[in-house]
Amino acid sequence: MNIASNLKRLRRESGLTQAQLAERSGVSQQLISQIERGVNLSTKELPALARALGVPVHEIDQSYSLPTSPAVAERVPLVSWVSAGHLLEQPAVMPSDVAQWLNVGDLPRGNWIALRVAGDSMDRVAPDGSVILVDRNDTSVLDGKFYVFSLDGTATFKRFRKDPDRLQPFSTNPDHASIPVSDGLHVFGRVRKVITDL
Repeated sequence: MNIASNLKRLRRESGLTQAQLAERSGVSQQLISQIERGVNLSTKELPALARALGVPVHEIDQSYSLPTSPAVAERVPLVSWVSAGHLLEQPAVMPSDVAQWLNVGDLPRGNWIALRVAGDSMDRVAPDGSVILVDRNDTSVLDGKFYVFSLDGTATFKRFRKDPDRLQPFSTNPDHASIPVSDGLHVFGRVRKVITDL
């Protein structure tokens, strides 16, 4: 796939029009249209477009690579815990509740927070006791991606699925069922990385 088709696909998966992507990224709608049609091959705007879509640049341009430089670790606060079962009452997820700081490398720019998983409804990707890294700036839901959702002071870690919209477990335990999306449900952030001990 080329840059044009990658950008168009990622934009549509994000549920954004060209105008909405232009507003988020600061790149003109005309230029976005030209890139998607393959008329303009400029790549200097790709980092801004990738940030607006919540993806790494190489998902748009597979030849893109950052200049080699020493790895820099992001300092991420580990706070509280999140249910990997049903929406459960739990301590408020606030920066003042930091249990420890984690140094994590290879994270894209974002507003990162780490949460410890409680429960087995997501154990195919994040076993009970593992740590998930959540980008609180990434709240655009995409089918098949993983998020922390909140509702009236409760929270859960699930995969979002469309048609119908639902929060789906990803578990070895067949007792877990999908949760229908209801009014008042908010995206706390997208889960981009899991840390677990073997």
